Amino acid sequence: MRFFTKNIILINRLIIGLSICVTVGTLLLTAQFFKKQKEVEIRKMKVLEELRKEEEKRIKSWADALSQTASISIGESPDPCLLDIIKSNNTIPVILLGSNGEYRAHRNLNPLEFQLKKEIQNLKKNSSGSIQIRLLNDSLEIIKNAFEERLKIDTILQEEIDSMRYKMPIQSLQAKKDKDGNMLLDSLNNPITEIVIQYVYYKDSYVIKEFNKLSNDSKEFNSTLQKLPIIILLITISIFLVAYLAFYYSKKSQQNKLWAGIAKETAHQIGTPLSSLMGWVEYLKNQKIKNEVIIEIEKDTARLQQIADRFSKIGSSSLLTPVQIIPILEKTIDYVKKRASKNIKFLFEFQDDHKGLTMNLSTELFSWVIENLLKNSIDSLQNTGVVKIVVKHKIRNQYIIDVIDNGKGIPSYDFKKIFDPGHTSKKRGWGLGLSLCKRIITEYHQGKIFVLKSNPFKETIIRILITK
Repeated sequence: MRFFTKNIILINRLIIGLSICVTVGTLLLTAQFFKKQKEVEIRKMKVLEELRKEEEKRIKSWADALSQTASISIGESPDPCLLDIIKSNNTIPVILLGSNGEYRAHRNLNPLEFQLKKEIQNLKKNSSGSIQIRLLNDSLEIIKNAFEERLKIDTILQEEIDSMRYKMPIQSLQAKKDKDGNMLLDSLNNPITEIVIQYVYYKDSYVIKEFNKLSNDSKEFNSTLQKLPIIILLITISIFLVAYLAFYYSKKSQQNKLWAGIAKETAHQIGTPLSSLMGWVEYLKNQKIKNEVIIEIEKDTARLQQIADRFSKIGSSSLLTPVQIIPILEKTIDYVKKRASKNIKFLFEFQDDHKGLTMNLSTELFSWVIENLLKNSIDSLQNTGVVKIVVKHKIRNQYIIDVIDNGKGIPSYDFKKIFDPGHTSKKRGWGLGLSLCKRIITEYHQGKIFVLKSNPFKETIIRILITK
């Protein structure tokens, strides 16, 4: 525990460093992953291109083999190699049309509609003679008749051709035929041949379709994965903020407890000798001692009692009561004025309608704040100058109390730091006065205290905002 207390700044920096390392590491790894993924996508496209080239070669070979088989004379046996080439295409949907657009052959077309027709026939065959089944049969018959028109070869052919992605012209030699379909022969009884251009329509095989589907799924996954670094970054920042806030408020809570403990202990320590001093004052009153001496001692003991009361209120929740603020300020100014140099001039400005201004204040603590500010102004003046307190109305129920002096001023970079515990510009200062002032104003009176502006040896204003 002592290690964490002593190295609290180091631990805080370590947490920040680790969060930055995790964030940067995540971003770098993600960038590397996407770089590799891009390379994989390029390779996939090359593979896809090679697959399509290979399928184009296979289709060309299939069409050539089909044309050669069709040109074989009657009684002549086909080449087994040609048959193997024709049968080897089990994945690429393809349609072969003649030179006039007539249907010649097809392979691997979608058999879904044929399967549906078969299923209808099976249902009809397995049905019994009940009324419900007869009604079902009638419905099936209607569906069947509708599909009979749909299943005509020209309809299916046109739809399949429309769905084909690629078209390839194939040149082949074929025997000429007359109008009756008889083969024309030359003078040597050899068939007269001619070059015929046939057209092959085909689309990607089921393998390429599945490949594309997997590729699209991969792209969707990568698109989702691109959000992962942002999510991790947000989670890391959230964890860091939660840890930092927990650490900060834990530290602040410890500081508050320390402040309260010191304040209570100080009040307790002052109270013990103070009680003794008050007893000695009563004893001196019964002795033959000048009354002026006893009066001064009583003032000092009263002052010590006031200080003890102030410290005791710091360590506990202060009870705010409605009090008139102008008399409190006048009394505090008068107390400080008597103990300041005669070369320092004190001014107090307020509007006439503010004489009876009442606010909920802790009198002891609020007067302590004004007293601290006035003493700081006196130290800034260096035995000569002007200290002024101005009370004015801001908006609605909010009032301004400005403590103004023409001393050496406050550097702009110290406007906020002067309220930090331990910060002081005095050689023998503790740096606790203004931090206590801020705590009293902000925490006990729900107000604000800050340096409004500072021009050295002209005007420095510390402003307090209090809500009525």
